[in-house]
Amino acid sequence: MDHAPSRRAVLGGTMAGLAVPLLGGAPAARAATARAAGPIGSGWTEIFPTYSVHQPPDRTRHTYDAATGEHHFWVFDTDPSTFPGQDSGPRSELRFHNDYTSGDAQFECDMKIGAGTHRMCVMQVFGGATSATAFMTLAMNTDSINYYDSTTQIYAPVYDKYIRLNVVHETGIGKIHIFVNRQYRTSFNDRGAATHYFKAGLYGRAGMSARSDNHIKNIHIYRK
Repeated sequence: MDHAPSRRAVLGGTMAGLAVPLLGGAPAARAATARAAGPIGSGWTEIFPTYSVHQPPDRTRHTYDAATGEHHFWVFDTDPSTFPGQDSGPRSELRFHNDYTSGDAQFECDMKIGAGTHRMCVMQVFGGATSATAFMTLAMNTDSINYYDSTTQIYAPVYDKYIRLNVVHETGIGKIHIFVNRQYRTSFNDRGAATHYFKAGLYGRAGMSARSDNHIKNIHIYRK
């Protein structure tokens, strides 16, 4: 079972390099801070990997607005599988070519999940020894993002508003740490050594909503 460290462990101890103040003030002030924020912690170098767009065959389910830097992803539960026989459902997502096997990696973005989006993976860390992925967070009809499709909630509410999501992977200790709007939420064990990379957008699971939408912008990837 994965266990989240205490607040003291996050702010000092093995995650000292990730320490950030827990933000107070009004929600609007927190949101403004989140939009302007950079990586969690110090010592990071931003990298600029290319990415591939994965969509259902013969479908357009992704647009990019160069003026705003916003990616819009949408899928229907009737769309064909993107990789028949290799996945659980249709997807519209970005596969970042930031492959790594060691060190620390961090994904950062502003994300707005459309109301009603259910059982859709919105971000994942690919690669594991005991599973295809090290981490997934799914949008669920509880207006939340959860750990995989479990009842373990990471953050709520999420529908129809931007949240700042930071996902930090420390391969040396096999941990993935989640921050939303600059506030530490929880940590999970990864699933062992592998070649890892980030993916974000929409990836359908059994029982997914009839239509799902996700908007992502201000994407940054860091290494150290």
